[in-house]
Amino acid sequence: MRRAGQRVLLLLLLPLLLLSFAGREAAAAGQGTGRIVMDNQELALPQGISLENVNGSVMIPIRVVVENLGFEVLWEQKTKKVTVQQDGKTVQLAVGSKTAEADGVTLSLNAAPKQNGGTVLVPIRFVSEQFGLKVGWDNSDKTVYLSGGQTSGSAPSVDPLPAATAAPQPAATPQPAASPTAAPSPTAVTGQDDDIAGGVNGPASTPVPGSAGNVATTPQVLGAVFSENRLIVAAAGGAKPAVSRLSSPDRIIVDFAGASFAPDFVGSLPSIAPNGTPQGKLDVTGYPLVTEVRYALFSTSPSTVRFVIQTVGSQPYQLSTDSSTGLVTIDLNTASSGGTPAAGTGSSGKPVVVLDAGHGGKQPGAVSPNGKLEKDVNFAVANKVGALLAQDGKVEVVYTRTADQTLGLQDRVNIAEAAKANLFISFHGNSLDVTYPNRDKVNGSETYYSRSESLPLAQILHKHLVAGTGFKDNGVRSKSLHVTRETSMPAVLLEVGYLTNPGNETAMFTETLQNNLAREIVAGIYEYLGL
Repeated sequence: MRRAGQRVLLLLLLPLLLLSFAGREAAAAGQGTGRIVMDNQELALPQGISLENVNGSVMIPIRVVVENLGFEVLWEQKTKKVTVQQDGKTVQLAVGSKTAEADGVTLSLNAAPKQNGGTVLVPIRFVSEQFGLKVGWDNSDKTVYLSGGQTSGSAPSVDPLPAATAAPQPAATPQPAASPTAAPSPTAVTGQDDDIAGGVNGPASTPVPGSAGNVATTPQVLGAVFSENRLIVAAAGGAKPAVSRLSSPDRIIVDFAGASFAPDFVGSLPSIAPNGTPQGKLDVTGYPLVTEVRYALFSTSPSTVRFVIQTVGSQPYQLSTDSSTGLVTIDLNTASSGGTPAAGTGSSGKPVVVLDAGHGGKQPGAVSPNGKLEKDVNFAVANKVGALLAQDGKVEVVYTRTADQTLGLQDRVNIAEAAKANLFISFHGNSLDVTYPNRDKVNGSETYYSRSESLPLAQILHKHLVAGTGFKDNGVRSKSLHVTRETSMPAVLLEVGYLTNPGNETAMFTETLQNNLAREIVAGIYEYLGL
């Protein structure tokens, strides 16, 4: 039972890891045939073909992509161009060229695709990540790991390369089942640079572990990841966290006294300290209020594993532990975690939701090639959402504008603040400048937030935004926008679609899409508020 429990623990943690390559580690790929493992299944390489390293990029045969990742791949013999397609997304690469195109956008490659006899080798990390797969490299046995794929059972012919029947689906990210407890409020003290002993080297690549190994009988830290504004640590053998604060700069310190790193410790961007123990930093890209998260063996007597979350200013947090899995979570989303809103302050005592139709009046916003105005679709969607909310009567609705009027950004913020709103949602349509290459091919829905407390709202509403539009999922993004930065309540800006994309534009101005989107946004609001 203990061995099974530990396997479950690792299965919960590993899909969260943000895996990356570095040239120093990838260079070892050329020293042997190598292996490719996707979703725990090893893929067969063509006979006589080995993984290759070119300028720090691991290259694999394109046929492996065809057979196992479920992509539609086309090979043009005359131009030596490879086209990879899946769910409306297109990536084009050419043998010998260090540039690629993703949906018409030109991107740079560390290494150009190359032809080896009758086999074309492509940068696996670039192709896979363009289609939503996580990629990792284990230098110890020269193995590429992929997660989030779906094996296809179709067999390709020789030429041309055929389309596979199955398309890959993004790997689900499990959330740890935790019982939150209020975090202690230690006295802040002025810290020194010795909160991590021995210092931290620069980023290196992330090894991907194999089996769960032996059951821990002493306190151990098995792995860690920073995801969704949370530090999640997998511990075993009775390892317990102690949390404190330091200032100058502001840091949250998480110590596991009496614990050591497991032999196969899993962390993002690891390196090795002079004493042979892991140290490194976790990837905090997309979290503007977190400067870095680093870890190391802070002390050997007693052995103490330390994690340091360095923040911009003093950030609140919540500590939770799950004894069944051993997962320890430091959650920085405390302002709105748990989905419990602040008490409504409207005249009805209900939660107050501000709906902001972007632009208006003398500010048309984006103008499509067909002359359609962004301000009109923004206004239509906001009003449809508001009408459904008013019909249900669960929340109080406040509009920033109720007509085609000009309104400044700070005016919109002031309206939300005066209403003492619980939520602020701004509706927009996207566009690209006329000089942008292939701008008519860029499409999809995306959600923006500026402050960490808005991230949970952004994640929930983005899920419903994509469901409502049916457009390509461009993800949740952090950006310093006035209306989402200057408001004090959770606030998001929804970019419904691109007016410069013919398909998006046509759909955005239909009653069908607007009504579907309105229903989804209302469902997202209720989900967030717990109504």
